[in-house]
Amino acid sequence: MPYTVRDMLTETYQDLTLLAAGETLEPSDEAFGILKLTRLLDNWNAERAGVYANRLTTYTLTASLNPHTIGPTGTFVVTQRPVSVDWANLVISDVRYPMRIKDAQWWAALTLPLLSTNIPGYLHYEPEWPNGKLYLYPVPAAAYGLELMTRIVLADLALDDTLTMPPGYRDAIILTLGEMIASTYPPAVPNPDAAAKARARIFANNDELPSLCTADSGIPSQGGRPTAWFDYRSGMMRP
Repeated sequence: MPYTVRDMLTETYQDLTLLAAGETLEPSDEAFGILKLTRLLDNWNAERAGVYANRLTTYTLTASLNPHTIGPTGTFVVTQRPVSVDWANLVISDVRYPMRIKDAQWWAALTLPLLSTNIPGYLHYEPEWPNGKLYLYPVPAAAYGLELMTRIVLADLALDDTLTMPPGYRDAIILTLGEMIASTYPPAVPNPDAAAKARARIFANNDELPSLCTADSGIPSQGGRPTAWFDYRSGMMRP
């Protein structure tokens, strides 16, 4: 049986003891619930732990263009500009060449930011609004592919949209939405403990462990980049 946003809002008001079983929401309550839901999803889009997946997408570069933009009206058109770029590859004839993601301080310190090359090796991302800016260095002289790893966006929803989300999101949304709505309805009875546990459950699933680089198993690197690194998550050495 399809589960809609309207069903989710009904459950939210029922959990707050504002609606009895079998009753339906008034249009004004539905409109208020949608506004709160939009705010909730917008906030979670800004948090890495709130988003359940990354997306790997390949775009085509424009030769000699710097920066490329990404967003609703960017060089690369997407619904919403990414909060961050977590990984980048240059793609040439279906072969991936990993690029290093650099910060604003690194980009600002470049003495020749317009230096051109056939194969850029670095990328700096500025998450401006509404379009983010992608600075490649050196500036690409050819229209290769650029593969970006970015977070998916939890889209805005309408009342009759069907909901399909990973396990745990239904409870996390309903209980958190209840906390947000409760102050507007004084008789409401929210459940902050259950809401906190539901959020912690999905946020823990979305957490990513960082990669640590050492010269050998448990030994810090000395004097340069190691030829191999130890993956503490698997207990194995990697080239």
